[in-house]
Formats: sequence, structure tokens, C-alpha cells
Amino acid sequence: MTLARYSRVAMALHWGIAVLLAFQLALGWRLEEMAQGVGQFAAYQLHKSVGISILMLSAIRLALRFFRPPPPPLPDSLINLLLARLVHWGFYLVMIGGPLTGWALVSTAKVKVPTLLFGVIPWPHLPLVSAWEHWAGLGHEALGILGIVLFVLHVAGALRHQLLQKERLLERMIPLAKVGAGTVALMLGLLGAAHIAAWLWPFAAQVANVQPVTIPAPATIVAQKASPDDDPDVIANATEAGKDVANVSANETMPMPASLLPVAPWQVAPGGQLGFQASWNGSPVPGRFNNWGADIRFSPDDLKGSRIRVDVALASVTTDEAQYADSLKGPDFFNIAANPRASFTSRAISHRGSNRYRATGTLSLSGVTRPATLDFTLDIKDDMASVKGSTRLDRTVFGVGKGDWAKTDQIGAGVEVDFSFRAKRVTGR
Repeated sequence: MTLARYSRVAMALHWGIAVLLAFQLALGWRLEEMAQGVGQFAAYQLHKSVGISILMLSAIRLALRFFRPPPPPLPDSLINLLLARLVHWGFYLVMIGGPLTGWALVSTAKVKVPTLLFGVIPWPHLPLVSAWEHWAGLGHEALGILGIVLFVLHVAGALRHQLLQKERLLERMIPLAKVGAGTVALMLGLLGAAHIAAWLWPFAAQVANVQPVTIPAPATIVAQKASPDDDPDVIANATEAGKDVANVSANETMPMPASLLPVAPWQVAPGGQLGFQASWNGSPVPGRFNNWGADIRFSPDDLKGSRIRVDVALASVTTDEAQYADSLKGPDFFNIAANPRASFTSRAISHRGSNRYRATGTLSLSGVTRPATLDFTLDIKDDMASVKGSTRLDRTVFGVGKGDWAKTDQIGAGVEVDFSFRAKRVTGR
């Protein structure tokens, strides 16, 4: 007698969803054990991506079941047939309800982090009120537990038919003429490998994200604060910055000999870099701005007449994790819709010895302007200059991070900034 089998599309969907579920259920439990940081954030993003994938594949599988009904069940007792039916429909509840409750949980969270499926496709939030967050969380956890129970019952039932009752159950769902013990072991091994991968992936993600980014010689962008929590280093630099503005050194005010270089404009060459490093739960989060420019009029022999202005398009921010960049552009951080640009304008430039200089001025960011200093090194050869520097700012002083993000328990207040570029002296102007 010809064996009634599922269609090849149904087979592909069944095993594809099974592997994803094995991975997803294990990853869900692993997330609770992970240390907070970039690795955990990346694992959550993957968990959301896999969940939405399961939701879409399950919807296709359910539609296929109605348009092309499955083969009739094998003869069995009434209780076993009822249990098998409950397990099958319970799986649909888990495969569709699990992602939906997870989606609802993300959509009702107090701090809404954008979702990019596998870091590429934007996925919207559901229009739900935050009061539902608690129930969405309970439902998501309950369906996760139910999924594990159903997984065990489903595998046990299939092995009972195939190995104990010697019925060709697996051949209905596997595109092979005959299924033996080796095939059963292979399929179980595939599910087990997906389960193990879910346990190992977060560890690998954390290891990949704990490497610190090397920042050049430290300096500080300062913003005046009066709270007793002020960083002593920031206060010291703020005081020194004020002195730099008020007391320009004598060699800057002296008449410039004719043989010395006059102040001239400098054109920034392509290839310069403006980067930053924030901290998420103690893990470094590097980023950069791809669109920025500088208006420089400078001479090491006439610092009093020199000036620097740097202008940054905040929408050009990029990070290793695209979700971070999307969040930074939003109203809780840079709010680029209202304040699309940031700028630093020097008021005084002083020589700090050797090839080291300091530009003191103001930084305007997110609609807030505060005193600031930039320390940098400068090497000039003929008409080409090489500039490198770094600085540290307190994001909270500029209002970068509002609502729950204003707290520094997850995202640190300090942000390291580094820059490097080459510039050509423009003559004849």
C-alpha cells in the first residue's frame, strides 16, 4: 500500500521551523543567564529576528495545512490520537503565540529599542500600551515552557511509532524511501546541534565584544556642573580650560616676525576619522561619524590669530550594531530632527609643549552649548599637517539620553572621542 506523505513544502517548513525552535527555546533561557552588555544586546536582537522568522514560517505552514490537508493519522487509541492532536495544535499556539507575545513585550517596554531583523530589515513596534508589558512577559515565558514540554512529547510520540510500533511515521515527513535508526539519529543530532549552538552563540558574542577600542592620548571635553558627583578630572580640566581662555600665553600675544608662517586656511584631506566610544553595561560600544568637516585657519607661529571650527552631521552616525545608530538618531539621544548638527568652535589655542596643542572653546550638541577643550598633536611637513587627538565628554550634560536613558546604570555618562586627519595648507588666500 502506498504511504500517504506530506508535501515537500510541508516537509521543508516542518524541519526548518523545528531547527529554529530548538535554537530559539535554548537561546531564550540562555538570555537570562548572560551578563549585561553588548553581547547580551546582540543575543536579544538575534532572538527577536529568529522569533519573527518562526512567526512568518508558521503562518505559511498553517495556511498550507488548510489548503492542502495533511495525511490522516495512523491508527491508534482514542487517548493517543487526542493527545497527538493537542500536541500539534499546541505547537501552533507556541509557534505563533510565542513570537506575538515577544513582539508585544518589545513594543510595550519602557525603553523601546528598534528591531532590525538580522541587522538588515526594520521591524515596527505594535501599537500597544505599556500596561500590557507585564502580561506579555508572563505569556511569553509560559509559552516558552509549553514549547519545551510539547517538544519532548512530540519527539517521544514519533519515536514510539517509528521504533516501538514499527510504523513508518517518520517517512511521511522525511523525503526518503526508508527511514532507519541512522536517519533518526541524524535528525535528532540536527535538533541537538541547533540547541547547543544557541547555548554557545551568546558566549561567542560576548567574547567578540569585550575587546576595548584603543583611544589615543586622553583629553577631556568638559561641561560645567555643580553637583558633588562631578568627576575630579573633569573639574580639574574645566578649571584649566578657563585659565586657557583667560590667560593666553605671552608668545601668542607678541608681534609675529615677518619670517614666521602667517595664519592660513587648511583644507581637510579625504580619509579623516571622527570616532567615539560609549559604554553599555561596562562593554565598549564604538561608533563614528561619516559626515563632518572643519574650517581651520591656523599657524603655529600665530596662535592668537588661529581658529578652528568643526561641524558634524549627526545623522551620519554609524555603529557596529545598526540598532544603536538608529537609537542615537532618535528623540531620546541626538534628536536629529530638531538638532541635526553638532559643532565645536575654538576661542583660544595654546601650545602645550613639543607637538601638543589645546583648543579651548564651546561645544554645541543637542541644543546645548557648554565650554569645551580639545587636546591634539600636530605635525607639519611642508604644506601638509597630520592631526591626532582625543577627548572625553559627559553625555548627560548635553541631554544626550532622555527618560530612562538619562540614567547611567546601563549607558555610562562618559564618552571617549578620538579624531585623526590630514590637512593641506591653502596658499594664496
